[in-house]
Amino acid sequence: MLEFLKKLATVLFYASLPLLIPFFYSLYLGDETWIPVGITILVMALPAIPQLIMGAFKNVLNFAKSVINPEAPFNYVEIFRLEEMKRNVSSLTLGEVLTITSIAWLLVPAISTIPYLYYGAEPVDAFFESMSGWTSTGLSALRSLENLPPSLVLFRSITQWVGGLGIAVLILTAVRGKEALSFLKAEGRASTEIGIGETIEVIFKTYLALTVIGVGLLLFTGIDIFNAINLTFSGISNGGFFPFDEFVFTNAQKVVLALLMFMGATSFLLYRRIWNGMPGKALFDEEFLLYLFITVSAIGMITVIGGEELFNTILNTISSIACGGFAIGNLGVMHDFPIYLLILLMLSGGMLGSTTGGIKLWRILLIFKAIAKQIRAAFLPTGSVQVVKINGAPVDNKVIAESTTFVFAYVLLFLFGTGVLIATEFGFQDSLFMVASSVGNVGLATIDVAAISGTAKSFLIMLMYLGRIEIFPSFALISYILRR
Repeated sequence: MLEFLKKLATVLFYASLPLLIPFFYSLYLGDETWIPVGITILVMALPAIPQLIMGAFKNVLNFAKSVINPEAPFNYVEIFRLEEMKRNVSSLTLGEVLTITSIAWLLVPAISTIPYLYYGAEPVDAFFESMSGWTSTGLSALRSLENLPPSLVLFRSITQWVGGLGIAVLILTAVRGKEALSFLKAEGRASTEIGIGETIEVIFKTYLALTVIGVGLLLFTGIDIFNAINLTFSGISNGGFFPFDEFVFTNAQKVVLALLMFMGATSFLLYRRIWNGMPGKALFDEEFLLYLFITVSAIGMITVIGGEELFNTILNTISSIACGGFAIGNLGVMHDFPIYLLILLMLSGGMLGSTTGGIKLWRILLIFKAIAKQIRAAFLPTGSVQVVKINGAPVDNKVIAESTTFVFAYVLLFLFGTGVLIATEFGFQDSLFMVASSVGNVGLATIDVAAISGTAKSFLIMLMYLGRIEIFPSFALISYILRR
């Protein structure tokens, strides 16, 4: 139990580090936000402080020995024992990863309610805002941002930026060993193509590069530096928090925002191939082609059949499939057909190994290929062997079964959530839309979220949580609790 808590403390410690950005920004501005943000950082990092102190003491002692005896081993980089803390995470079993993930996605948003409570938000609204941020959903329970200091607005955006990065790293790297390799192989990529440790570096560098590109593009279109940074944090992470109540975007700015979300919902491993001089192999990836085809087709149908304005449609459509959350116009007054398509897009999500939510297109592609295999089998001689392949690489039947189980569980959760909202206070269409948006961590809304009841907000919080951890880690948490 002690080792489990130490590993959880390590996760919380690393989650607290990016919050130093709004902390120091608040000190720079001279507002009071550094107080609640500082408390938030302290509470998150506090459980790991004993490990840091012990590590510092041990290494200072080793330093003293190295002065007396130059041959004594000493590493200046490890003075705070951070490498050992990293090994605490990398040595997790799959069950521990799932359980710690479930707990962390509850604890981190719960602790991060402190700044919102400090500025007068109700407890449910504060937790809703915090969960929506960390899960990179984008639904907001705050009625207005006008009275909030810029450092708190940056805090909201930072939680989305870290949340979007965290889940991608979790899926492809923090889940070590066979499970992580299964994700790589399942995407039709050999396990020798890129190691698990290197994957962390690839994702992090890609994320930073996309962030810098996004800020630059928005600055080029005329958006000021503060809003450009916040919009990029929310766009690349596919979060969806706007840093303002109202803003009139130009068509060029709408396209850039749509591009940010589209890039964030593209598998990070594809960027690696492009940067390694294999653009053809990346651009002709089957999942990416499906992503591109669905996006373009949906934009065309919503524009032609739904009669919606083109540039708004581009933004809203990509926001749906990328689970981005940025929206232009009142979605509640849209034609039923565009709403229907947006719901389907929110359920599907973007590519596996990205910042998107939803089912993920790779799983959908895999299931369609498995169905096609079963249909072909009816016309083949008895004993014929067929293999499902993606990008020319065979996919194990176990992976197909796991993907099918996940999709089935996801649809059940969607139907259950819709039924609950219908039974309480929402109409049929709004219920479908809001559940798809919440469980897919999208952030689009056809209703005024700030005006709904606390009970409804609590239920949407649960859906955002389950959608971000992809359902099954919550079962691991329940199993862990029952075994104690």
